[in-house]
Amino acid sequence: MTEMSRVRNSMTRRRSDYLVSIVPASSSSVMRTTAMNGSRVATLVFGVCLCTTITVTTFQLQHKVNSYMNMGSRVYSSPNSDPIIAAAVLPQNNVFAKGGTQKLLTRHDIDFEQLLQQVGSETRQYYSLASTLNVTHDVQIEHMHIKNIGHRGSPYTALENTGRSFLHAAQAGADGVELDVFLLKCGTLVVFHGSGDDTNPGLLDSYCGVEGSILDYTAEEARRLLTFNKHYDEFGCGPDEITHPDDDDTNNHYCYIHTLEEVLVTLRDHPDVKPEFAIKIELKGPSTAAPTVELVRKLDMRHRCHYSSFDHSRIAEVRALDEHAITGALFGDYVPHNFSDIAISVGASEVHLKYDTATFERVRIAHRVGLNTMAWFRGPIGMKEDYLTRYFDVGNEDEEMYKTVLRSGVQSLCVNRPDVLAKALA
Repeated sequence: MTEMSRVRNSMTRRRSDYLVSIVPASSSSVMRTTAMNGSRVATLVFGVCLCTTITVTTFQLQHKVNSYMNMGSRVYSSPNSDPIIAAAVLPQNNVFAKGGTQKLLTRHDIDFEQLLQQVGSETRQYYSLASTLNVTHDVQIEHMHIKNIGHRGSPYTALENTGRSFLHAAQAGADGVELDVFLLKCGTLVVFHGSGDDTNPGLLDSYCGVEGSILDYTAEEARRLLTFNKHYDEFGCGPDEITHPDDDDTNNHYCYIHTLEEVLVTLRDHPDVKPEFAIKIELKGPSTAAPTVELVRKLDMRHRCHYSSFDHSRIAEVRALDEHAITGALFGDYVPHNFSDIAISVGASEVHLKYDTATFERVRIAHRVGLNTMAWFRGPIGMKEDYLTRYFDVGNEDEEMYKTVLRSGVQSLCVNRPDVLAKALA
C-alpha cells in the first residue's frame, strides 16, 4: 500500500470530522494540503511563493499555479492549472468537495493579506456544512412538502419583525413567519428582537442606539421614542428600507415597534396572506406565555399560531393553557444527547435546532419519537460570520446552503431569505 493510499484510507472513517484549515504561510510555501491520521484534519496552507509557480490574491487562484503538494508528501503537476485537492478534504465525495474548495479559493469578499493579518499565528478552520450534518451521502427526504418560514419575516427586503417584513415573506411564497414577543410593563405584547442573549434579551443599544431594554418602556413610549439604527448590520434590508417618522417617506410608512395584536390582525386579514399561513411566536421575554395564548384565543387564531422558546418552562406553560397548541422546544449551539426527551417532557410537539446542529441523526431521532423538526438560521450578522469564517462549501443563505440542510430530513427551515428558499423548493 502506498503512502497516499494509507492516508486516504485513514480519512474515510468519519466524514463528519473533516475540516479545512487556513494557516499563515511562510514566504517559501506553496499551496499544500495535509492530512493527519489521528484527527483526520485536512489543512490548506496558502502563500505567495518566492518562485513564480503560485500567486494567490484576494482568494483568487491565478492560472500561474502549476504545482502543489498533496497530502504533505508528494508534488503533483496540474497541466490545466486546476487544483485537484478534493481528495484531501472529502475523499468519498470528490465532486462535492472540489466545488466547495473552489468556492473557498475564489471568494471575492475577503482580502487575503488582511485575513492573514487577522489570523496571525492562529489557525482558521473552515468546516464542511454537509459533513457537519452528516449529509455528504444521498439522503431520501422523508416529507414531500418542506415548510418555508421567514425568520422575523423577510429581513433582507424589509425591517425585521414589522408588518411590512411579514407581508414580504408571504408574498415571496413563505408558508409562515417567525416573530419574537415581549410583554412590556404596561401589559402590552410587542414584536421585537433586540440584542443581548436569552438571559438578558431585548437590549436596545445596537437596535435603537439607546441604553436599556425594551422592557423599560410602555408600548406607546416604544412606538413614539424609539427609532431604529439604519446602519446596523443585523438589518439586512439596508438603510433605505428603515424610515423614521420625520423622513420624507413617499410610501407613507415608517418603521416602529409593532404590538403583537397589530401583527396578528394584519396577517389574519390581509388578502396576500393565505388562511393556512403559520405564525410561529417565540416567547422571548418573561411572563409572555399566558397573555400570548389569551390574545391568540381572543383573535380566533389558535389554528395558525404556534409557540416556541429557549426557556422550555414557557412551553410547558403554553401546553397547560392549550393542550392542542403546536409548540417548539428551541435549542442553540449545545444540543444535549437527550434533547428529544427534554422536548417531550415539556409538552413540545416540535424541536427547533440551529441549522448547523440539525444533523441527520438528530432529525431521525426526533421523527422516530413523533416530534416534528425545524432548522432555524441565525440573523444576518451571524449568518455572514458563518459564511466568512466557518463553512467553505456553501454561500450566505444561498440555495446550496438550504438544500444542504434539507438533506438532513428536517421538515421546516426558518430562514432570512424566504424568497431564495422558495426558489430552491420550486
